[in-house]
Amino acid sequence: WWGTTSTERRLAPVASEIAGRDVEVDCQTLWGALIDTQSREGEVHFDADGIPDPRIFLTYDTCKRLKRFAGKSRHAELDCLASVDWSQPMSYDDPCYERASKTVYAVLILAHEAYHTAGVQNEAVANCFATQSMAYAASALGAAPDEAETIAVTMMHLLPLQRGSYQTSDCVSGSGLDLHPETPAFPTELPIAAAHGKGGRKGIASGA
Repeated sequence: WWGTTSTERRLAPVASEIAGRDVEVDCQTLWGALIDTQSREGEVHFDADGIPDPRIFLTYDTCKRLKRFAGKSRHAELDCLASVDWSQPMSYDDPCYERASKTVYAVLILAHEAYHTAGVQNEAVANCFATQSMAYAASALGAAPDEAETIAVTMMHLLPLQRGSYQTSDCVSGSGLDLHPETPAFPTELPIAAAHGKGGRKGIASGA
C-alpha cells in the first residue's frame, strides 16, 4: 500500500503540470491486475458532456515501470537508443526496441493520460501532445536532460508504428499539432518544460 501511494504522489504533480490542472493518479493494485480483463495501460473517464475526471488510472505494470524509472538519472535499458540510426524505421523486432520500448511507453502513457484529463479526447492528438511533453515527464521523474530528450525523440519515430485511432501523420514540426509552431524544435523545446502546464495553451483545459 505504501509503495503504491508513494508512486501515485510522485506521478500526480508531473501529470498536473502537463495537464494544466490538478490531477490525481490511481495505480492499480496487484490484486486488481490479476482479475483485470481489460486491455489498456491507462484510462481517464469522460462524462456524458465530454468533461474528463481529474483522475488518471494506470495499470499495475505501468505504475511499476514508472516507479522503477523515477529517481534515476540514467536507465540502462535506454542506452541503446543513443546509437540508433533514425534515418531507418525501427521495427517491433529490433533488439533495441524490445529492450527500451516498455520504459518509453510508460512515460508516454503518463503524459498521454494527462492530456485526456485536460480535455483531449482524440487518441492520436493526445499521443502527439504527449510525445511533446515526454521529455518534461522523464526529467521531472529524475532522468538526465539528454536522456529525457532521447525518450521523446524515440517516441516521435515510433509514432508511425501506432495503429488505429492512435495513428497520425500530422505529428510533425509546424503542423497543427505542434504545440510550439513558432520554433523549429520538435518534439522537445529547450530548456525542457511541460508543453502545457499551469496557464498553458488556452482552450485545452477550459471547462475541464
